[in-house]
Amino acid sequence: MPTSSQRFNQDLRPPKLRHSITELGRVLLEAGGSLLCSPIFKTLPQGDGHTIMTIPGFMGADGSTAMLRRFLNDRGYNAISWGLGRNASEASADTLEEFMQHRAMLEEQIARHVEREFLASGRKVTLIGWSLGGLYSVALAHRYPEWIRQVITLGTPFGDPRGTALYSVMSRINGSSGDVSEQSLRDWVEYTYSGGQLRVPVLTLFSESDGIVGAGIARCQGDPDYVTNMAVAASHVGFPFNPVVFAVIANHLVAPQYRWALCRSDRIAPLVQLVNGG
Repeated sequence: MPTSSQRFNQDLRPPKLRHSITELGRVLLEAGGSLLCSPIFKTLPQGDGHTIMTIPGFMGADGSTAMLRRFLNDRGYNAISWGLGRNASEASADTLEEFMQHRAMLEEQIARHVEREFLASGRKVTLIGWSLGGLYSVALAHRYPEWIRQVITLGTPFGDPRGTALYSVMSRINGSSGDVSEQSLRDWVEYTYSGGQLRVPVLTLFSESDGIVGAGIARCQGDPDYVTNMAVAASHVGFPFNPVVFAVIANHLVAPQYRWALCRSDRIAPLVQLVNGG
């Protein structure tokens, strides 16, 4: 398993400017592509009806993941929203430590929701977390493997947050003006993995052309026996709208013997690259 030092000391080069300034245009193409691919989606592996909770990214609300939930419901799953409003909109932290306290509070609220869904259905719940929501999801997987079936993250900044295009904005929100100690940043990174041994499969989808999260901090550094990192062609904002992402998600929600050989497909292989894991 990667050490604390390996998780923290990563490539902090920010996203390329051309990727950042084309985010909006690309997400429109991605959403349109998913609409055009609706007939193809019907050929993807059928779901088993278990509950999947979507968790939005920083300042995102349930509407941002609505298209993804519609896709999952069409595949036969019970896709639900996290139901907690806009992510981190109520965080009035003066330091990164206080923001972490707000994060911990949100994660416990998510955990209670997951527990209720598990008790109601008797089946473990899958979490799909976009960006910051992916950090919540992996942290909860470490703490509550008895309720969580698997985790899929989309464009999540697992490493040092200085590797994101939004770091300066978040610094102003938490009042630090960019002056955050190395130890605080290290604690932020380690917190995701600190809830106990990972015993839940995690699929991390990241993009080399992400305009918000640098690729150097976008890989999950959890136990490699449970973590799969996969690069896909996507914008950051476009992750919950992207047809390739939808196909990969549907593929990994089913047992391995029912999956498409995505990375060996002549049509899809250029858009999907397995980085590590099985």
